[in-house]
Amino acid sequence: MRPKKISIISSIIVVILIVLIIVLVSRILNKDNKEVKVAKNFIEELYDEDIINVEYGFKASIEEDALNKATSKSSKIKYSVMIGSYAVDIDKDYKVLGFSNKNIPAVVSENPPRITSEEAVSLAKSYLSKLTKDEYLFKEIKIEEGLQSPIYNINFYKLKDGHPYYKQDINIIINNNTGKLEGYINYPIGDIKYINDINIDKKEARSILDSNYKTLGLDYKVQNDPMLFYISVSDNEMVLAYQFKCKVTNKDNKEEDSTTFIRADNKEVVNFNLELTKLN
Repeated sequence: MRPKKISIISSIIVVILIVLIIVLVSRILNKDNKEVKVAKNFIEELYDEDIINVEYGFKASIEEDALNKATSKSSKIKYSVMIGSYAVDIDKDYKVLGFSNKNIPAVVSENPPRITSEEAVSLAKSYLSKLTKDEYLFKEIKIEEGLQSPIYNINFYKLKDGHPYYKQDINIIINNNTGKLEGYINYPIGDIKYINDINIDKKEARSILDSNYKTLGLDYKVQNDPMLFYISVSDNEMVLAYQFKCKVTNKDNKEEDSTTFIRADNKEVVNFNLELTKLN
């Protein structure tokens, strides 16, 4: 083979290697920056929809302290990116799980909030319709009595087929002065097997509850109209069960809150206040 031909082949190989290296480096850099792009796009969309105020711009940064705090709250959080004053939590699939404003203005007036609690709930529903396609139902609004809090903390049940999940709420934080969104949390459920059989009604579930507390030797009062919830019975399985919120009198004659579920499929009692079984 002639030296000139060898030189041409060598040059082609070098060019191909350079191109491959550039492509590889580009992919690595893009992967590293993907969470930043996702977070920035999310915050910019909220701003464009007039859902949030942006007082500190859209500068992006990844802070290890913020990430460590975020991951300690939920194992689903893979990245936590600061966009201006907003911390955006993202999972391993680059889906936004929630965000929070780290610089909510303090209350400086003695006057009542400009936004009423009813208006805050209405705003929260409006924002949720743009944030998620999940089914949801208003649960509660938390207001700190006697404190000049700048926010309303609003929780919604996440629903499946019209039934709420137990302890899988969607959280919305509304500024009570501006009406803007200051925070949002909505963790995905994941791959779950659902047991949807309903073989008993409320009346039979109540009878089972009565028998359970009688066996435990405890006095109790039911505080709610029972409704069906999806509850976890294993890491990858949920079942429909009737929820009973009770005030239980313990051996020291003190009332304690108790939440008991009666499975709708097999009538099993699921008590999340296991310490109650040790009383008496």
